[in-house]
Amino acid sequence: MPAWKYASQGQFFFMIKKVRVDDLQVGVYVHDYNCTGDTGNIYIDPGFIKRESTIKILKTWGVKEVFIDTERGLDIDKVQTIVRPRVTAPSGLERNRLRPKVSFKMERQSALQVSQEAMQAVKQAYQEVIDGKVPEAGQFYRIAERMHDSIHRNSDVLSLLSRIRKKDTYTLQHSVSVCSYVLNMCHYYEMPEGQSLDLAVGALFHDIGKAAVPLAILNKPGKLTPEEAVIMKQHAEYSNDILAKVKGIPDECRDVALHHHERYNGTGYPHGLAREEISFAAQLASVCDVFDALISERVYKPGMETVMGLRVIYEGSGEHFDKALAYDFIRCIGMYPVGTCVVLDDGRSGVVVESTEDMKRPIVQVLYDEKKKERLQRPLTIDLSKTTGTIASYSDANKFGFTHEQLLRKFLLA
Repeated sequence: MPAWKYASQGQFFFMIKKVRVDDLQVGVYVHDYNCTGDTGNIYIDPGFIKRESTIKILKTWGVKEVFIDTERGLDIDKVQTIVRPRVTAPSGLERNRLRPKVSFKMERQSALQVSQEAMQAVKQAYQEVIDGKVPEAGQFYRIAERMHDSIHRNSDVLSLLSRIRKKDTYTLQHSVSVCSYVLNMCHYYEMPEGQSLDLAVGALFHDIGKAAVPLAILNKPGKLTPEEAVIMKQHAEYSNDILAKVKGIPDECRDVALHHHERYNGTGYPHGLAREEISFAAQLASVCDVFDALISERVYKPGMETVMGLRVIYEGSGEHFDKALAYDFIRCIGMYPVGTCVVLDDGRSGVVVESTEDMKRPIVQVLYDEKKKERLQRPLTIDLSKTTGTIASYSDANKFGFTHEQLLRKFLLA
């Protein structure tokens, strides 16, 4: 029975009441999770619902109803129902990248840890599918939440980590990388957390159907035969079928998995959708998916430089991708992403180590004197947003005596 309290006016009112998880809102105080033995292990202590992701996790555990304390938190009956809009492209697209709240160095270790845990979670999910099991969505929402927080502190770090990978783990790292780009775009658009997490989980799961594709096709170092290509393309539908069995997965996640290979001009698969037939969620995942594939080293090709990958996205705008969305993606990633090698107008060159509010004027670690054709004995850090200096062109890590990955590890991740 619900607990009650006697008010001074002689009225009784309930303090503890049972409500549906579907009706929970941020600000409600959970008194008890009302769990039975078949709902799994609840690791969250009772208390205030502070984030939408907590509600999503409860749903993935199969919890249908909980007891709330209306004296300590909001009463469901008095909470105005929040109707979450269908994900659509936000207005006000002309905007700069959001300024980092903490420095790259401060966020580095936290981002590295969540990136590694995300990789492990995706690997486990693939293995569960191979073993005939159904993945549990709760862990993906927890990881997406932490990735979301990392990007809100500094959007550069996870993006950089996504560019350092081993080609034999491409499928796993690709899912995590696409998720980081999706979350970056959500941050750029200032989307509500709930929508951001749905799209992020969709990105983490978007290629889960590849677990059903034979490894000989998945890891083939050469061009696929027409028959093999047909099998490979089926991974999108396999992903949808798998996610249909996962508890607590919203439609946006399945839509991302099923339609991230659709193209704006109707030339994609599996359904040949075009323009507005493709949801914003799937269009966003498509841009992120293609960009990451372009800049990634594979068993059959080297990865493009980030700038060249952005150029391909630009050239595909209006055809393969919605033009406004493609342009936004380029603005979000930035003209000079962290890790980009550049030449300054004074003849020195180096690597971008931090972004600023002005995407044209990042912070650069100067390593090389172009005029003298020699490396500097002591690297010099220059914040272009505080000087009159500008970037004249792009450069190459090989000029500094490193591969690009060595450069990133030495000057950004050490």
